[in-house]
Amino acid sequence: MIARPGVDPRYPVSGANTVVNPDRAGNPNLRPELATGVDLAFESYLREGGSVSINLFHREIQDYMRNVISLETVSYSPAQRWVSRMQNVGEAYTQGIELEAKFRLDQIWSGAPRTEIRSNLSRFNSEVKSVLGPNNRLDQQPRLTGNIGLDHRFRQTPLRLGGNLNITPGFETRSEESAILRTGLKRVWDAYALWIFSPNSQLRLSGSNLHPIDFVTTRSQLVGPLRQEITNVNQSYINWRIQWEFKL
Repeated sequence: MIARPGVDPRYPVSGANTVVNPDRAGNPNLRPELATGVDLAFESYLREGGSVSINLFHREIQDYMRNVISLETVSYSPAQRWVSRMQNVGEAYTQGIELEAKFRLDQIWSGAPRTEIRSNLSRFNSEVKSVLGPNNRLDQQPRLTGNIGLDHRFRQTPLRLGGNLNITPGFETRSEESAILRTGLKRVWDAYALWIFSPNSQLRLSGSNLHPIDFVTTRSQLVGPLRQEITNVNQSYINWRIQWEFKL
C-alpha cells in the first residue's frame, strides 16, 4: 500500500505547484540498493598510549536511490503537479580517506602540557553516473569534514577543561542536469569544565554550539528558461548545561 501523497499546503490541489515545492509520493517499483566495496586500514599505536590510523574505502552502488522531481498528471488535482518520488537512478560510486590521531602533547614535544588531543580528517568523492557533472555526487555527502578536540587535566587542582570543534565546509550537489543543491558551512564548537569534588561527586558545566551560525541550504532548478530557487535557513543557538553528578 502506498501512502497518500504529501501536498504542500501553500499550493492546494485545486491548482499547480512549483518544482521547488513539490508534492511527495511513494514508488511501488523501488528496488533496494546493492553496494560492494573494499576497505583498507592501517593503525599504529604510540609508545605511551595514543594511536594514528588511516582508512581507505571504495564502494560501487547498483540501483542508487534518490528523490527525483517530475511533472505528472495526478488523480488528486485537475492540474499537472510537480511530484518528488524516490527512484532508482542507476550506478554510482563513493570513495574516500579517513585520518585519525589520538595522543598527548607531551608525547610529541618534550615539556609540553599533558593535554590529550583527538583529531580526524575525512575526504570524500562520489559520482552518480546517470547525471552529468560537475558535482554529480551522492546526496548529502560533503567533500571534507574535520574534527579536533582536547582535554586537559590540571595537576594541582581537581579541574578538567576540554573542547571540540567540528567543521564541514559548504558544498554543491547536482542531483539532475538542471537541479543543484547548495549546502552551507556547518561548524559546531563545544566546551566543558569539570570540577571533581571526590570519586563520587563532580560538577560539570558544558556549552554546545558556542559560536552559532545558521545552517543554510538552497535548491535551484531550471524549468525551461526560468530558474526557481528556495532557500531554507535553520537557526542555531548556544546551549548551556550544568550538571551535578554523584554516585550513591
